Amino acid sequence: MARFPDVLPGNGQNDCKMNATFFLKVLHPFAWASGLFTCAFLLCLTPRAGCKTAGVGAWIFIIAGFAMMAVGFGCRMYLGDRAPVTNMYESILWTAFGVVFFGMTFTARTRSRHVFLSSLPVAVAALVVAEFFDASIQPLPPVLRSNFWLATHVTNITLGYAALALAMGTGHIVLGKELWGRPVSQPFRQSLLFELQIGVMLIATGTVLGGMWANDAWGRFWGWDPKETWALITLLCYVALLHGRIAGWWGGFGLAVGSILTFQTVLMAWYGVNCLMGQGLHSYGSGRVGFGYALAFTLAESALVTMALVRKCDKSGLVHRR
Repeated sequence: MARFPDVLPGNGQNDCKMNATFFLKVLHPFAWASGLFTCAFLLCLTPRAGCKTAGVGAWIFIIAGFAMMAVGFGCRMYLGDRAPVTNMYESILWTAFGVVFFGMTFTARTRSRHVFLSSLPVAVAALVVAEFFDASIQPLPPVLRSNFWLATHVTNITLGYAALALAMGTGHIVLGKELWGRPVSQPFRQSLLFELQIGVMLIATGTVLGGMWANDAWGRFWGWDPKETWALITLLCYVALLHGRIAGWWGGFGLAVGSILTFQTVLMAWYGVNCLMGQGLHSYGSGRVGFGYALAFTLAESALVTMALVRKCDKSGLVHRR
């Protein structure tokens, strides 16, 4: 059952705040967005014969869902007087928002509906997962009470997660097409590389900004806090993935496999540190909320990649059937 935000005490129950609270509690903008994105995804599955009409309809649903999320974020920002990225609930929603934004951008660039097929399921899954977390707007810990750093460091990191989540979704489609011998268009293949590059750029920028914030708040740029450590591990893993592609160690198939496997480091840096480890200066989540689902996701991804590698080796003649 969804939990909706409460207005912070002392914020003043004027008409505008009451209207914003009403919009969030009664109209459920993020739930509507999830439904609209699902409708768009189903339209994107339409056979090519009706692709043009379905494509227009998909764009309408996506823009409507994106607008609902934007208004929902606006209400939360107005009620909390801060950027909407201060807890797991908001960061997941913001990541879904970023996935859809990047999905629209790359779809317009590549003219390929496959970008929507990779971005929309990821966004809907994120919106569903967000419902497991507390949606209330609570007072911030003293260290987080800086709108400047929230609007720079945290939004960069979460948008980086969004780009890498989209790359993971794109990797699934590239992996499937490679395995079943279906052609992958060059623009769509290239979009996977662009998504990874954007994600790395945003994560790197957010990490540097985080160090600057840490220096301002705690008097040191880096302290090997669990969050800082896993942020560095995530960044280095993705840099290694891109370096391998540039060096020619692997092509599109390897990049697709890497985008899926390496996303598990994002999951650990984001969910694991906040909710599982429950320690460190960055642990603002609590409890093992959704641990079973996170574990099942990681195991399923590992099994998928293993089967894909075995099949790829089999097709290449490296594994011989008896």
